[in-house]
Amino acid sequence: MPTRAVRWAVLLALPLIVSLAPRSLMAHDEGFYALQARWIVDSGDWLTPRNWGQPFYDRTIGVQWLIAVAMRLLGQNPVAVHLPGWLAAAGSAALAWQLSKRWLTPAVLVLTPLWFSYAHLATQDMPLLALELLGLWGLWTRRPWAAGLWLGPAFLIKGFMVALPLVALLPLLLLERRALLRQPGFWAALALGWLPAVLWLGLSVAEHGLATVSLLWGKLLWLSGPTVFAQGPLYYLWNLPANTAPWGLLAPAGAVLLLRRWRRGELPREALLLWLGYPLLLLLLLSCFKTKTPYYGLQLTPFVAHAAAQALDGLRQLRGGPWRWWRLPPLLLGGGLLLTGVAAPLPATGSLPAGWLRAAALLLGACWLASGWQPPGQRRLALWLLGPYGALVCLLQGGVFIDHSPQVRRQLSDPLVASALTRGPVHFLATGAVDDDAQKQQILLALGAPQLGALHTAPETVPPGVAVWQLQGSSWQLHTAWSTP
Repeated sequence: MPTRAVRWAVLLALPLIVSLAPRSLMAHDEGFYALQARWIVDSGDWLTPRNWGQPFYDRTIGVQWLIAVAMRLLGQNPVAVHLPGWLAAAGSAALAWQLSKRWLTPAVLVLTPLWFSYAHLATQDMPLLALELLGLWGLWTRRPWAAGLWLGPAFLIKGFMVALPLVALLPLLLLERRALLRQPGFWAALALGWLPAVLWLGLSVAEHGLATVSLLWGKLLWLSGPTVFAQGPLYYLWNLPANTAPWGLLAPAGAVLLLRRWRRGELPREALLLWLGYPLLLLLLLSCFKTKTPYYGLQLTPFVAHAAAQALDGLRQLRGGPWRWWRLPPLLLGGGLLLTGVAAPLPATGSLPAGWLRAAALLLGACWLASGWQPPGQRRLALWLLGPYGALVCLLQGGVFIDHSPQVRRQLSDPLVASALTRGPVHFLATGAVDDDAQKQQILLALGAPQLGALHTAPETVPPGVAVWQLQGSSWQLHTAWSTP
């Protein structure tokens, strides 16, 4: 990418990263990854994923390592927790550009709500996407080291779920890049990539036994069954367009344009396998897996963005009768958003999110409404992109994508609570079962403790005089100086 384009990309990306709004983590799952990373840093044990001192191999350890490294370098703060996700997001956008060689593809990707949301979450999903795109880029550009290296780190990030993207890229590999299989560099890179994962698994089994580590496979079997996350086979056909709107609504038209270009001989078969074959096969595999969540669909967002970019490229040059019909959706949506923003009551003083939400509606509505009256060319395209860009900036500044647990954040920022937590190790006491809501609070409260103590199940085991969060019902109450009842 030219230097000037890089400077512009960084300049435009800053308002999408830096926010004046306060941050608070989502307990499941980014809060738990951050807490596991903290246990790694505090204990010095880089082998074992833990849950309050006990080995807990329900997931792999890759993203926890990344966050722990950031914590060692920058301290235990929100910047360190989110740094791996930000870097992975930047890498995925750069690789999307490298694969397409079109600036419009990463531009649309960055402005995709699902992608943008997970760029600000400290979870496995954005690093996994970056590694998958690295593997595809290696296949596409015939770079054996990248085509082979990605798979082992991807396993450390997401476990056995990497089997799905691996199967999805096999048609491209076997039909167009079979020569890579005869190159020693490919197999050397594959072995090198798997080396950390194999060592981690081997050392874990030696340390904790196969029964403990086999929970990794057991978790996969559980997710493939009728869990609370199980959905029907058509889940992604509505969920993905909803979470990638408006681009997901344009992607089918872009896919048709790609198919037509291939039929006319303007697009090689390898490009068709990359931009249509891979995502459609991955969509099928994800749809066959019982557990379905929005973040599994994140793996498809670069391909939705590329298809939408194809459609946008055609629409910006559209004129005459077809344009009169195609301009109706942005006109109607833009007008509706603009009227909603104007008619909405003024937010109360200090209501930061409401004010930014109104600003997002006004900006998005005004840009889309104006786009319907533009002649063919770049200005029409610029308004289509400027509206979502401004709306995402407004939503970010209002804390929509980053302030996931404001109630716990306010609880921890209370001066009396903050003062009590700084006096020494903070312990937790739960004499009964901890339900899901209480567990989420526990994760966030633990992250808010400057010095983290232990989890106790009996009052007698709590050291006297320490600060203790005690579970009462479904909430935690702070005792600033514990004394056994």
